[in-house]
Amino acid sequence: MLRPDYFYGKTDKLVEMYQDLENWIISDIATRLIKSGELSGTADRELWKLQQMGLHNTEIVKRISEMSGKSRNEVRKLLRDSVMTSFSDDKEVLTQISASDIISPLKNNMAILAMNAELIKTSGELDNLTKTTINQTQKDLLNMLNEVDYRVASGMQSYSSAVCEVLDRYAESGVMVEYPTGTKRSLEAAVRCCIVTSMNQTAAQVTNIYIAQNKIEYVLVSAHPGARYDKKNPTGIPSHDHWQGKAYKIIGSEPGFPNLLESTGYKIDIETGTGTVVNLLGLHGYNCRHSHGPWRKDMVNKYLDENGNVNINADESQKLYDLQQKQRFLEREIRKTKREIMAKKQELDMIAETDVKEILQPQYDKLAYKLRMQNKRLQSFCKNNDLQLQGDRTKVSGFNKKQSAIANGRATAYKNKIEKNGTTKVE
Repeated sequence: MLRPDYFYGKTDKLVEMYQDLENWIISDIATRLIKSGELSGTADRELWKLQQMGLHNTEIVKRISEMSGKSRNEVRKLLRDSVMTSFSDDKEVLTQISASDIISPLKNNMAILAMNAELIKTSGELDNLTKTTINQTQKDLLNMLNEVDYRVASGMQSYSSAVCEVLDRYAESGVMVEYPTGTKRSLEAAVRCCIVTSMNQTAAQVTNIYIAQNKIEYVLVSAHPGARYDKKNPTGIPSHDHWQGKAYKIIGSEPGFPNLLESTGYKIDIETGTGTVVNLLGLHGYNCRHSHGPWRKDMVNKYLDENGNVNINADESQKLYDLQQKQRFLEREIRKTKREIMAKKQELDMIAETDVKEILQPQYDKLAYKLRMQNKRLQSFCKNNDLQLQGDRTKVSGFNKKQSAIANGRATAYKNKIEKNGTTKVE
């Protein structure tokens, strides 16, 4: 069984790889957009657009190929570590329940097969994300080239100012991944969700192998404050705080031990040791940090009080969940501003027109000051609500110490300016 805080910081290295890819995509598109201003003539320009899409596609495929081996090794390490950590927690219970010796997952053939299957599945999901990213950035590049051309042709803006405005909007949203359902997520969020979910499901699959091999009938589900809940369905599967911390019967039910599938949306085949997430909003579903472990009904459940109730106050847990969601929002805003600052810096470095640069510098300064205030707001929010700052969630690959120092200096310049002018509002 994995503890909920086990996942903190585990995805940093892998997410950074994909952040590098995202930053390169934005930078490459910016370079091609800015340079395209040198061309004139409709026929030449349409041909050039096609060439740029081809070159962008070639480069992104090359970068993804270089990244694939490193990411696969990192995924393998993350999945293996999650399995061994979970097994370490389960071993004591397994030893009490089983009459036979409990061998390590690394020596258990069924467990090894399960780990390999999960590695293949996770790698496939990441491959799908990158393929979707390739297709989406091709569309993004063409759409932005066409939009810039329209703005210039209609007399709305000069080429450079149109490019900057379009790029600003792209940097603000970041590279988005669209799922078959139509749902959109940032590339970074999609990768983080994929890995956290895969780590949890892989550890669960190996746990299920031991459950099947030892003919175990019950499981215990972990509990933690701040568990997900659904106001519209407070006692349903999407409300994790409703079913967490309890013991369940895998097949059927009995007093005090409700059915696992009916209660949590997760099914275990006790013959094969295969676990299935029947409801993606339930146990081991997307971004779920709950886990389960082998159990025997005469054991003492550490998650229950003397009255048999889960020893986590429901109101306090829901309040904490809401606060953590607010924290996630503030962290996303900081990452978004950092991406915007990096794009604005590229515009400043590459745009030649003096009159446009005179507009870009104040925009950069305002973003830098905005970032400073966002960081202060997050720190204050966490301090006032007794939440832990998680630095990994505000990192953006490429926004290094040098970038931070430059932005901090320009933030001070902007602060002095607004204080001099008597204004304090920063949008």
